[in-house]
Amino acid sequence: MIVNFFNHGTGKADSAIRYLLQDNDSNGNPRNPKPEIFYGDPDLTKLLIDENPRKFKYTSGVIAFRDGEKPTNAQLNKIVKAIYEAFAPGLGPDRLNMLIVRHEDKGNTELHLLIPMIDVKTQKQFNIDPPGEKSNQMVKDFSAIWNHKLGYAQVVEDPLRAEFTAFDKKVPAGKTSHTIKNRLSIEIPKLIRKEKIKNRNELIEFLEEKGCTVTRKGMDFISVRFPNQKKATRLRGPVFSKNSDYKKLVQQADEVINKTFLNDFQFSKIQVRLDESTEYRKDFIEKRYNKPKRIPKGSNAYSGKRSLTKATSTNTATTVQEISSTNKNQPEINSGKVSNSTEKGISFKDAIKATSVAKGSQNAKSSPSERKKSSGSVQGVAKSLASLQMQIDSAQADLANAQTLEDRIKAEAKLNSLILQKNKLLAELEQARIAELNQEQAPGHTPRRRPRP
Repeated sequence: MIVNFFNHGTGKADSAIRYLLQDNDSNGNPRNPKPEIFYGDPDLTKLLIDENPRKFKYTSGVIAFRDGEKPTNAQLNKIVKAIYEAFAPGLGPDRLNMLIVRHEDKGNTELHLLIPMIDVKTQKQFNIDPPGEKSNQMVKDFSAIWNHKLGYAQVVEDPLRAEFTAFDKKVPAGKTSHTIKNRLSIEIPKLIRKEKIKNRNELIEFLEEKGCTVTRKGMDFISVRFPNQKKATRLRGPVFSKNSDYKKLVQQADEVINKTFLNDFQFSKIQVRLDESTEYRKDFIEKRYNKPKRIPKGSNAYSGKRSLTKATSTNTATTVQEISSTNKNQPEINSGKVSNSTEKGISFKDAIKATSVAKGSQNAKSSPSERKKSSGSVQGVAKSLASLQMQIDSAQADLANAQTLEDRIKAEAKLNSLILQKNKLLAELEQARIAELNQEQAPGHTPRRRPRP
């Protein structure tokens, strides 16, 4: 098993989600079996990515298993839960959204991750895989720990391919050179394994066919000059030695790859290093994302007075948190497919608009009849909320008691719809209450009409 995060994440969510869920792969070949949503909601993930005004909007990655590794759903759940605990400690699924899609069309199991770069609660940018060597080491340590826990061999770079990784830095830039680099570092080891390149002489012939010039041939090295390169590069290693037995090299490489396991001391050392990295990240998250904001003296919030000029309406964060964390009985990570509900309430965008309706002209004074009407409006919305809360409680009970996956999906969809409606009513109630408080400041006051300019 290996965890990888990819170095891209700009633009809208459509192309990324389409790649994960479409029936054909990037080469147009049908995927069999078809992709399956392991965890999350594509609509919610799309909303969070597309509404992010920043340049970098999401992180993508994969948890990939080798052909012989057959993890159970329970094991996959634990791995995903551990990713939250290690890479986003203190946030969790209700604040860091994640869409996970299972692919098995290549014969192995792959969980593809799509993670919006945002903390839902604070709306601050959050990158689960920040750049830097420390972060890269953390990902490697996480993979090593879980391979050990699951009884899998450790992920070791193919010794044959390692012989060619030096090319990646030494091949000059350019389209032609890039093609040669890919052939050297990826294709040649494959050709050696397939016995299409059986010895050093055949390797040299292959390099010369691709535009390289072999300037020297030593007992344990060859010197190669690449296109657009003035000086030759000396390459050493078993693959480049004169009398190497390529078939034997392949056998030795396979033994290294398939039989590398951690002993107790190695496991303990890596676990300590991973724990230290997690603790460091936890402290960072606590200071940046969980520390209460300092409220300056003299402000309404500091003095405890309620501002009558601006509604304290709910926002996208409240809406998403309600959707992502419906009740405490719901599993933290589950393997059920979250599908679109047939019992649709308002859409996500409508819910967000509803949370900001109170931002209008809240300072306008009203007549006595209007104040009476406003008071009745508050009571009416409050009654509707009480009734809706009873339905939410009932839906939560249905979700907790769901016996089948189908029942759980239906209950979850219904609950999400009710919560969205609740958010809309909360915004309306806030608007009505603020209007009522404004009116109480000037009892019996008739608003004056402003002269037209």
